[in-house]
Order: sequence, then structure tokens, then C-alpha cells
Amino acid sequence: MTDPRTDPGALPCGRDRADLVALAADGHAADPALAEHAAACPHCAPVLAAAEDDWARVRAAAAVPLPTPPGLAERALAAVRAVRGAGGVVEVDQEGGALRVSERVVALAARAAAAEYLADTGGGHLRSVTTGPGTVELGLAVRFGTAIDPLAERLRAHVLASLAPHLGERVPVVDVRVVDVTHPPSG
Repeated sequence: MTDPRTDPGALPCGRDRADLVALAADGHAADPALAEHAAACPHCAPVLAAAEDDWARVRAAAAVPLPTPPGLAERALAAVRAVRGAGGVVEVDQEGGALRVSERVVALAARAAAAEYLADTGGGHLRSVTTGPGTVELGLAVRFGTAIDPLAERLRAHVLASLAPHLGERVPVVDVRVVDVTHPPSG
């Protein structure tokens, strides 16, 4: 025989388990008629009690404050400044004069190249791109177990190769910094 608290589908009384889970999540005031029925129904009462237990654990976990990761605010502000163009410009000499390229454009081009590379190869996710005079820094989150040095070097080379046709000799120094390590996908 199946456990009526976990068996999918309608209960013998005709009520749906999903409605009872929603009641536990939203509170009895959300559907007073269902709450009254569930309190007296031998089929609904154990399902609602189990759902309320589950939601109590979820609420308790949600109430625990999580510390801000070290350096998060600085990385976020640096990334916003880079995209908003708070930096300078890169001048690229070309036939007919110099082309002025804002550091914002350099940051966006570097971000696109890095994201493309990481999507194709896996192993990590781009978390930030910051620019400075003659530099681009890529903040990388790598999966646990990934060989960091080879990934960082290949990413750096890919971004440099992507920027070179547009910036010529003015390609900035590209640095890759690991800012986080993530768990490998489960399964």
C-alpha cells in the first residue's frame, strides 16, 4: 500500500495534494475552506502536516542570514564601473588617424569572448570583467576538480586573440583571476 502523504494524485476525499502543499506554503488564511476540511479529513490531515513540516524547514533555512562573500561588493562595483565607461579610452592607430575605443567597449568585447569560450569548453563561468589602463581582468568561477592553470591560460589566449583584430598593437594585458570554486554538477 502507498503512503497517502506522498502518493501523487488526488486523495480519496477528492482533494488534490498540490492544493494542500500550496495551503501549507501560503498559510491557512489563503484558503480557509480547504484548511477547515483538511483539519477534519483523515486523508488530508497527514498530507497537510507533512507539507507544513517541509515548509517549516524551508522557512527556517530562509531565515538564516548568509554572509556576503569576501570581495563581492568590490568586484560588483568594479564590473559596473567597467561597463558604465568610468575608465578611459584606448587609441588605435589606423590609416587616416587614430580610432578611440572606450574601455567600456573593450570590457564588453572581452566579456563576450570569454563567455563564448567558457560556454564552448565548460569548466567555469565568467563572474566579472574589469578594465584599467592597459588591462582587462576576468573574474572566473571554476568547477571543483577543473585544472585551473590550463583553463585560465586558454581563456586568456582566446580573449587576446579575439581583441587583437580590433585593437591591433593596443591589445590590453589580460589577466584571469579565480574568484570562486563551484561544486561539480550532481548526477
